Amino acid sequence: MSLSVADKLAIVELSNTHMRALDDHDVDAWVGAWLPDGEFVATYGTFTGHAAIRGFIDAHIAAGKEDGARHLMTNYVVDGDGDTATITCAVTKLQVEKPPYIIASGIYRDVVERTPEGWRFRTRRLDIDNGVFARAEAEAALNGKPA
Repeated sequence: MSLSVADKLAIVELSNTHMRALDDHDVDAWVGAWLPDGEFVATYGTFTGHAAIRGFIDAHIAAGKEDGARHLMTNYVVDGDGDTATITCAVTKLQVEKPPYIIASGIYRDVVERTPEGWRFRTRRLDIDNGVFARAEAEAALNGKPA
């Protein structure tokens, strides 16, 4: 059985709410979007389970890497049936507290599962676009520092 429109909207809402939680530095909401044994895979590493995911995002936020950030999610494709679905979507991370600029862009590739509390991430994989790293390397070269 294919997903209903209501399911697809709930899944997109999960993804959008997840990013809103990150912009608000709401760690509990961000971590709570995963299943207890869910997995986050990114350039930063692979983090499995709520404790590991929380440890990563606590340190990431404490390092200031989300200060002034706003994540824009677009180009959703949601597919699945029954109680499991896949999502692909684009993310653009903007700096909005300073003169605005694009911090990063990438693609999320997710697997979500239906639970009694709603849809949750089984896995959430972030592939950051290479241009982000090229810009950092170019800026570092201009400043005489390693990227």
